[in-house]
Amino acid sequence: MSTAARSHMRSAGAGQSIEMSEIPVINDITSNAGLRAACARWNDSPVLGLDTEFVRESTYYPIAGLVQVGTADGVWLIDPLTIDDWVPFRNLLENSKLPKVLHAAGEDIELLVRLVGAAPEPLYDTQIGAALAGWGWSLSYQVLVQQRLGIAVEKDHTRSNWLRRPLSDAQRHYAAIDVVWLPTLFQLLYDELAAADRLQWWEEEGRRLVRAAEPVDPALSYRRLNGAWRLRGAQVAALQQLCEWREQQARTTDTPRGWILKDGDCIEIARRLPRNLPQLAAVPELEPAKVRQYGADILVVVAAARESDESEWPASVTGPLPREWGPRLKRMRHLVEQRASELGIAPEILLRKRDCETILRQQTWPAGLGGWREELLGTELLALAREELAS
Repeated sequence: MSTAARSHMRSAGAGQSIEMSEIPVINDITSNAGLRAACARWNDSPVLGLDTEFVRESTYYPIAGLVQVGTADGVWLIDPLTIDDWVPFRNLLENSKLPKVLHAAGEDIELLVRLVGAAPEPLYDTQIGAALAGWGWSLSYQVLVQQRLGIAVEKDHTRSNWLRRPLSDAQRHYAAIDVVWLPTLFQLLYDELAAADRLQWWEEEGRRLVRAAEPVDPALSYRRLNGAWRLRGAQVAALQQLCEWREQQARTTDTPRGWILKDGDCIEIARRLPRNLPQLAAVPELEPAKVRQYGADILVVVAAARESDESEWPASVTGPLPREWGPRLKRMRHLVEQRASELGIAPEILLRKRDCETILRQQTWPAGLGGWREELLGTELLALAREELAS
């Protein structure tokens, strides 16, 4: 454990709440020159804690309100409203020799890529690290700090307006505590996972998180809609093209996709394949304002799909597993639970139900789950998935 980690743990008794005076001095960075100087300093840090605050209520893309950095030396709040030269910070994020630690990093990665132009690398997520260490599944930062450091962290500004200036003292305090303990947690997890020979697992999961945060191909976005598996033929083509149009519209106008068309609207329009505005307006729950605003565009998309050749239709979305496959899926999940119990970790971090279903359908190991999971389970799980095919 690092000296900084030991110092933090001595300063906090079990159940003790963080007081303002216990947070290191909060340093504000509001200029390009200030960020450049700070990045030069951070390059020599053993680890960098990162977090972001943003607003995403009426836009497709998150609007950055704050970027927080925590090291053993203190906490810095970077103001993205006053900085426009992110090159030094991008270089910092891409420094492969400097570990970056975040908690539940999915949305933070997305924001940093859009704001700075790079994802943190290498990335260590403390929520995932805790699961791999057997500390618990999907633990919040608050719970993790309480359980491991004995510090009760109050979290009451989650829905703050992070674009307001000046930020209140309470907001700045909230933002600071989100990173102040990350270097300590990183060291605890790093030591424990290294001793258990699971450090490579943690590093793999960081790379997987970065890949998962990459934008979805608009042409494939239809696959994510619940109920899409019920459509066939030209209906699937209509859904695919509707979702692609919606995604492009949302990105171009920076509008939430649901404000353009809801998922249910897309599926019902694709199912009905309307030919004119009255038929479109008859779609249940489709708001009249959407018909007025987007009706002509929607009908063009639907007409193109309806008139397309069968050879151009996209693949249908897979539906629920056939009932007769249930016993095989049950045996597969039992194996996952048994192996997770042997490892002392939650089954969810090892393999989820939908992953088992994918393996059962494809009869191959998914490329996105290659690595430590495949080494632990691949041969046995595939054998269970295929056992009735050989009988």
